[in-house]
Amino acid sequence: MKRLWQDLLVASLPKTLLEGMRFAVFGLGDRHYREFNYAARKLHARLHGLGAEPFLRLGLGDDQHDFGLEQELDPWAEAMWDALTTICQPRTLSTAEIANLNDCRYSLDIVGQASTPSAFSASRPTLQDAEEFVARVRANWSLCTQEHAKEQQDVRNICLQLPPSRSYSAGDVLVVWPQADSELVTRFVVETLGLELTTLVKVSVLCSESSGGASSSAFPETPLTLEEIFTSYLDISAVPSRHFFHVLSKHTTHELHNRKLSEFASRTLEGKDSLYEYCKREKRSAAEVMWDFWTARPPLAELLSALPPMRPRRYSIASCPQWCGASVSFEGLARHWARYTRAVCPAWRLPLAGAGAIGACAEALQRQHRQDAAPTDEQGMLDLCVAIVQFTTRTGREGKGLCSTFLQRAEIGDPIRCSFEKGTLAPRPANVPLILVCPGTGLSPCRALVQDRHLQLSRSGAMKGGRFQAGLKDLMFLGFRHREGDLLYGDEWSTFEPWLSVRIAFSRDHEDRKVYVQDVIEENGAHVCGLLDAGAQIFVCGRAHPMPAQVFDAFVEVLQAHRGLTLESATTRLREMQRRQQYICDTWG
Repeated sequence: MKRLWQDLLVASLPKTLLEGMRFAVFGLGDRHYREFNYAARKLHARLHGLGAEPFLRLGLGDDQHDFGLEQELDPWAEAMWDALTTICQPRTLSTAEIANLNDCRYSLDIVGQASTPSAFSASRPTLQDAEEFVARVRANWSLCTQEHAKEQQDVRNICLQLPPSRSYSAGDVLVVWPQADSELVTRFVVETLGLELTTLVKVSVLCSESSGGASSSAFPETPLTLEEIFTSYLDISAVPSRHFFHVLSKHTTHELHNRKLSEFASRTLEGKDSLYEYCKREKRSAAEVMWDFWTARPPLAELLSALPPMRPRRYSIASCPQWCGASVSFEGLARHWARYTRAVCPAWRLPLAGAGAIGACAEALQRQHRQDAAPTDEQGMLDLCVAIVQFTTRTGREGKGLCSTFLQRAEIGDPIRCSFEKGTLAPRPANVPLILVCPGTGLSPCRALVQDRHLQLSRSGAMKGGRFQAGLKDLMFLGFRHREGDLLYGDEWSTFEPWLSVRIAFSRDHEDRKVYVQDVIEENGAHVCGLLDAGAQIFVCGRAHPMPAQVFDAFVEVLQAHRGLTLESATTRLREMQRRQQYICDTWG
């Protein structure tokens, strides 16, 4: 799709290139993003501009709507089918073809029993693609105090050891394939379905004429145990689709269950509202739905077709590859250990205090590091900064994030199925000033870029001169709740002090107000404008709503206050930076 879009953007294309073509576009959007459905709008406009004619209005789905994308998709799809019947007369299906229609994508063959329930590849996950690999957990620790992790949210640093053949760059993204909790899988397979974990099945795709005799599959060609299937390939902890309720409704003889499942599966306003209240608002999982509707037990093949597939999660890598071992701050580690022992150790234990004690601890850590580190370890590790997702619904039900919980529980040596992707951000030349805005775990890609730049400046010797000596350091705006609770990687930011000015907003440490990164940006307006005048680039990382829009407005206000620009001219300047990829937002959620 990216290649097609690049080809369509060629300025020399004639305006009649697509004359005679009819098209329709439906966008999958999220109103939390300022550029709502930007890709769909641009594609629709470009196709029309090259001579193609839309046969249907532009559809703009909104995933944030209470009813999800279906709120806009349902009427749009009905209108699309009506419009298509006027363009090309549909073929009438024969009685035999109608009889063969079903909702099942897969066929199953039971091929035997595995020797033990744990015989599946827990120690060596099955790789589905040449780009995938298995990383091993090297370390897993909390970046927060024990009190903050318990009462508010835990954030962990997951250090992974890569295989020798894999490498990455600062700004890259790690794609992680999670696994379901073993207790949940056992309960679902054994108690809910009445089957055995060790049952080996071969899952094949049912080919159809519409698919040209071929279709993609979520499963490998080799036989799998049911434990494997529900641990690594299907997500029984995910909120199911409306189609899932349709499948369940066909396989229950319980009158009340059938009526309720059919209501959830319907496209009526009342059905959508009921589904939202029961399932989406409560984040009720597919497993929980089957526990509630215990009489609905579809054949295994149909169940596999209806359940959500296990989807990977993407995490910006929080380190650069050359950093591990190259610039380890053992003194910083010693200070972190001192803070940790003060927070969790009993009162009778003497705390680690004083410059001498910190220095002795740092030397001991350095000696131990030299003993433990293998020669190939340094270039083959990466850090992930992972916020552990836990939530309570309006009715008091407690839930957890699948992948963050999977990583939280990972022990040293555990395998993680992964792959790399290029991220939105990438290192810039050292002479290009940077303004980094990254509250919370949004600091992940920025930490990698900061480490990379520090190494660049250290090797070139440029850290001691130029604009840094004149006081025009790069800027980094961090945002956390409490200085003493969740200041992530707090002991290492002073390492970059010669060239980086770190400004931190602690939103809950003030009794009279909350302070966010946009407030700190305004407080440092003169410095911000100095960097912008010097050609600085802005990177904004974190949650997609509402922070990025508020940060944009803060930069507008800074330009108005310190450069005398009007609202319109300040906005235009920042928009032009965005167009030139000098103001980049890397956001999620």
